[in-house]
Order: sequence, then structure tokens, then C-alpha cells
Amino acid sequence: FFLIMGKKLIFNVLGVMTGTSMDGIDISLVRTNGTNYVKILSEKSYIFNKNYQNTLKKLILDKPKNTNKIKEYFIKKNSYVTNMIEKNIIKFINKNNINKKKIDLISISGQTVYHNPEEKISIQLGNGERIAKKLQLKTISNLRDSDIANGGQGAPIGAYYHKYLIKKFKEKIIILNLGGIANYSVISSNKLLSSDIGPANCLIDDLSVYFFNQKFDKNGSNARKGKINFKLINSFKNDKFFQQSFPKSLDRNYFHKYFNKLIKINKYDALKTANYMTCIGLQEFIKKNRIRFDKIILTGGGRKNKYLLEILNDLIDKKIDVIDNYKIDGDLVESQMFAYIGMRSYKKLIISSKNTTGVKKNISGGKLYKPI
Repeated sequence: FFLIMGKKLIFNVLGVMTGTSMDGIDISLVRTNGTNYVKILSEKSYIFNKNYQNTLKKLILDKPKNTNKIKEYFIKKNSYVTNMIEKNIIKFINKNNINKKKIDLISISGQTVYHNPEEKISIQLGNGERIAKKLQLKTISNLRDSDIANGGQGAPIGAYYHKYLIKKFKEKIIILNLGGIANYSVISSNKLLSSDIGPANCLIDDLSVYFFNQKFDKNGSNARKGKINFKLINSFKNDKFFQQSFPKSLDRNYFHKYFNKLIKINKYDALKTANYMTCIGLQEFIKKNRIRFDKIILTGGGRKNKYLLEILNDLIDKKIDVIDNYKIDGDLVESQMFAYIGMRSYKKLIISSKNTTGVKKNISGGKLYKPI
């Protein structure tokens, strides 16, 4: 370890990510200083079983209509998600023969179950205090709370890790993360910009479950068989979300109203139309921001949808590539990211700014829990 005045500069951080796709949990053990040094020591994705996934989705859809009761409702369900996080961290440590004493910090994203920045609410399940106690390791969680309290959107919260990755490339690139929700990061005129831009896998995956009892549409094979429903596309393009200025953010279920319309049409047409909906947010962002770039690099589960990539290539007149071609695992970028921003949080470094979440001032964030 590097030491300055008795303080460690570089830490081993366990980053834990449970994303809006709700398809699994990703864990990365990363050696980092939270600035210009990142070394991946070990990482793994664990897929949720259908029962857990369905329970989680039902839990979210059954939430109270009254906003005042939402926090109380989800707090009661917190142990359900915390148990899953603990179980998988323990499995990861055991399977990889990791000496727990070598882990300096755990950083968890928590499972986002409700996100409404207008009402200053963003709820992530996963109790950092309990995880710290159970695993006897310092744990950082609640990484969005300070951002929301200071007028920010609370998402996307990982832009500073994307900045670290972008600086490794010689070209001007946009990182586009295709999780449940699509978000981007780019450096333009020396400013780091980031925002959610629309749905990515959430509509496509939910339709795959509904029509085909499949977690996702592998390679977009079912979507290929359909036709675009232009009436729904035009309705989608006029959604008020696309009128909002950047940066902005989304709850996973914000676009669920279109799911309710899509299930009423032919199943193949529904999937094809949902794929096109995923591309509209990217088109809108490029048009409105007039950003100069050479290439878009894709991360997240949506990058594996070959049909979606074909549509993107047709619609966007720039090279589109996947991050895996640069020896970075596109499935695990976000767990690496939470390790990195957990380190930044621990060192009180900036994790969100006006151009990444709309927060009033550059701030750090997160809550540190120490084992008792």
C-alpha cells in the first residue's frame, strides 16, 4: 500500500451493483485511489432467479399511490433485499478465496425501487448499516441522498467513473450505458456531462417476460419478426420527459404506461417498437446537445442485443462499439463504478456536479457505516 502521513492512498473496495434491469447482482473487488488508478482484482455477476425477480417487480408495482406512504412501505421490505446482497457478497468472498482483512471498504448501490427527484425521493433498498455489522467491514451506501438534498436528480450517479474510462481513450467518445434505463456520460468542452435519456432494457425485458416467459429477447430475435407501430412511436416521442432539459433522470417504471399499450398489439410488433423506443432518447440527446464525438461505446446488458445495435447503427451516423472490445467487461462496469465512487465518497471527493445530476454545487455523498 502507498502511504502518506500514515494514510492509505489506495484501497481494496468491493463494489456491489443491483441495477434497474433487476436481472442480477454484480460484484467487483477493485484496487483504486478513486482518481487515476483502478485495478480489477476479481469480479462476478450472479443472476437472480425468476421468483426473486418477480417478487421484486411486484413489490415495486404494488407500492402505495400516496407518496407519503411510499418510504414507510419500502422500509418494511428492506431486509428482503439486504439478505440477498449479504448472501451474494459472502458467496463472492468464499468462492474467490478472498481474505476479508484485505477488503478495506464495501460500496453498495442498493436496489432502486422508487425514484422521483421532483419530490426529492430516491429509495434504494439494501441496509448499509446491517451489511457493515454482518460482514464486519466498513460499508458505504445511500450515495444519492446528498445529491437529492442539494437539488440534484440523484442519478446517474456514476459519471466520475465513466470520466476515468473516457480519459483512457484517444478518441472523443460517449459512454452509453444500456441497463434498465439508458444513460450517457461524455466530456465536452472540458466539462463532464451525464444524464438518463430514456428506457433501455426495461420495456423490452418486461415484454419478453409477458409474451414469451423469457427474461430477455436474446439477440433481439423476436423483435426482428415484427413491424414498428408508428402510432405508439409518435406518442412516445411526444412524452414530456423528452421536453425536459438535461441533466434528467428516470424511475424504471416511468415508461410503464407504454408497456400497457404495447401489450395490446402483436407481440413481435411490440418488441420491435420497444427497441426503437430505446433509440429515440439517444437521438434526442445527440440532436439537442450538439456534442462532437467520434464514437459511442456501449456498456450494460443492452449491448448484447444484436438487433438493437443494428438499429442504432442505422440511426446514428457514427461508429458504435461495445466496451468489451477494450478488455473491459461490459456486464461489470457498474459494480466497478460503485467501488470507484465509494472510494471517492470515503475520501470526500466529488461524485456529482451540476452537469451530471443538476445538483446546485459540486458535492460528495454517501453514508459510511462502521462495523460495531
